[in-house]
Amino acid sequence: MAELIIPNEKVRDLSEAPRRLPIDIEGSVTSEILLTLWTVLNPKETNSARELGESWVEDLVAKIPEDLHKDLVQLGGPYGYVWLALSAFLLTAPHPHNPVEVLDWLENVDEGRLRRWAIGYISDSEDQGLIEQAASGDMEAVKQVMGDRAKKAPEKLEFLDWLVTTEGLPQRYANALRRFRETAFSEHEEDFAAAISRAAAARRTSPTRGEAKAVVEEVTSGIDFDIPLGVSRVVLVPSVVTRPLSLVDGHGGTLVVYYGIADEFIDSDPEAPPSWLVRTYKALSDERRLRIMRRLSEGSASLDELTSLLGLSKSTVHHHISQLRAAGLIRVHIPHNDEYQKHKIYSLREQSLADASGFLTSYLRNTDQEERHA
Repeated sequence: MAELIIPNEKVRDLSEAPRRLPIDIEGSVTSEILLTLWTVLNPKETNSARELGESWVEDLVAKIPEDLHKDLVQLGGPYGYVWLALSAFLLTAPHPHNPVEVLDWLENVDEGRLRRWAIGYISDSEDQGLIEQAASGDMEAVKQVMGDRAKKAPEKLEFLDWLVTTEGLPQRYANALRRFRETAFSEHEEDFAAAISRAAAARRTSPTRGEAKAVVEEVTSGIDFDIPLGVSRVVLVPSVVTRPLSLVDGHGGTLVVYYGIADEFIDSDPEAPPSWLVRTYKALSDERRLRIMRRLSEGSASLDELTSLLGLSKSTVHHHISQLRAAGLIRVHIPHNDEYQKHKIYSLREQSLADASGFLTSYLRNTDQEERHA
């Protein structure tokens, strides 16, 4: 089951935003480097819940030189949140987003811009004027930007004091990330990059269309998340290190959704069609499933109604429904007061069906396009 982690409180506190938003897919391994740092250096994280496990984390940390480990802990700030802030920040870099070019860009970025971004993330403040003052080194502004959180989280205030008085931050972050990549992450980078690229390419040709909320629910395998007011862009970031969990985070007008990639993209044939494409056409190849879909095109129906239509046992009909659900062709509605899920209602995902032939064409044209989009 997917798990939702929301490190940034303001994502949780705001009301629902307009439903249709631009959705981008990030296919570079650069974000994975930052996610890895947040995962392995965050004392609040329970890595046993992640598929890579505690031993993987321990082996990775053991490869980090002692002086670099100390620097990474300081640069990451409380609970490593700066690594998440930087992950979103690096998405604003010019393409391509490969690690070499992105870290070169980071090294030369305006120091004030980097400070403003980190302060806004750590403090959770939306007062841009106050953030600007804090970034310039105004210690009173630093306290004000933290507000009541200064007492509840003194470690954050202490970190911001350090952040606004330390020179050469872009260079320090870029060099620390380069060293981490070289000493610890490089062993995994090739495999991670290949899996992420495949997952991103598949998502670009995915049948998902329409509301951003529905997209988030799909990629996270069931997280029903109300998009906060003020969000103007959603970025989907497939990840190996987060598997099987999902991370929904935000900064400014961008909502970043890190989601664990599916098994099929790990050590798979890059020429193979996406599994959802295979499932779709397999589901459409059965006469009984086509009859179910025809009935649902007229309106929602229960299992009993579909069983009566086909004249088959409930278990057989349920099997066909499962095949259609796996292909993303139908949706199941469970009333909120239906404690034992006895009254499921099924309906057609009409957009998925309408686009089926287009998805096949997209796959045929884009199988070898991963590098162009990465």
